[in-house]
Amino acid sequence: MRKILVVLLVLGQVAVLAYLGGEREWIRHNGERIFLRTAPVDPRDPFRGDFVRLSYSLNSIDVTRFRSSVSAESLKRETIVYAVLKPSSTDVYQLDYLSDRKPSGGLFLRGRVSRDASGGQIQVRYGIEQYFVQQGSGIEIERKRGSGDDLQIPMEVELAVGRSGRAVLTNYRWSRIGIRLEQIAGANEDRGEGAPPRSPVLIVTLKNVSDSLLQLADNEMHCGFSLQTEGDTGRRYSMANTRCNPFVFKPGDVINLEPGEEYRVELDTALPRWYVLQEGVAGSASIAAAAPNERFRMVYRPPVVMSGMDSNATLLWQGELTSPAFNVRGQID
Repeated sequence: MRKILVVLLVLGQVAVLAYLGGEREWIRHNGERIFLRTAPVDPRDPFRGDFVRLSYSLNSIDVTRFRSSVSAESLKRETIVYAVLKPSSTDVYQLDYLSDRKPSGGLFLRGRVSRDASGGQIQVRYGIEQYFVQQGSGIEIERKRGSGDDLQIPMEVELAVGRSGRAVLTNYRWSRIGIRLEQIAGANEDRGEGAPPRSPVLIVTLKNVSDSLLQLADNEMHCGFSLQTEGDTGRRYSMANTRCNPFVFKPGDVINLEPGEEYRVELDTALPRWYVLQEGVAGSASIAAAAPNERFRMVYRPPVVMSGMDSNATLLWQGELTSPAFNVRGQID
């Protein structure tokens, strides 16, 4: 009897693995093909061969984009959630909203909450965070991606998505634009004993790494850029200045970038333009005063193109581009 139970257990495990393998192959051949923009890290696993570890904006989602009858803060680790996607003007998809209810239609990814929601962010994994590559090529991919304060070029990963929301990685390409973050002043300056920390001055560079002309958009207030918190401290922050919400396209804001050209901007986060609000705390303050232990990212997003303006924005790059994380002590991931 015992031997029979062992045999049945083994056969059951084999059946589950066969089903999962068969499902992946079905999705690979029949799933809907889309691209997601991502940045890889940590290219090698010596025990499993070369792979690229991937992170997406979908891995860290603001609680304001969660739709449900329950609060986002109630989400616990391993809760199944669904990231509903929408297309941009290109074939790169973006998040529309997150829900704990399976959508009745449309394109979506099935994921699991990777840790209890905190700091206004929901951390989610989808099973597409590793992409295995040919032996020896992981290092080359990581070199091109860049790291730290070097120019970083995101990968755009091709997915096959099944009706259940499960996805399989099938290929990749490189984004047409790269980003570089440099910190030229901040709390690491010698400001004298007892001096309060200072919010950093950042240089953000956007570079056209494609072989054709593309367009960005920004204005005198630098509404093309916004701060995004990582939620490390469990506190929730939002930008106090809302004059850029939304950033609406104007032809005069267009920046033409030929292949190899850069758009370089200096952003002093000590200025009121970059002040933040902490949930539950009255008044806004600089990130050095309000969040000295929090990590932030600078995010570039193109403006909203209103109806009738499409002809003036035919080459406008779409999507969002996220910088490495930084804090007021001068550390850059």
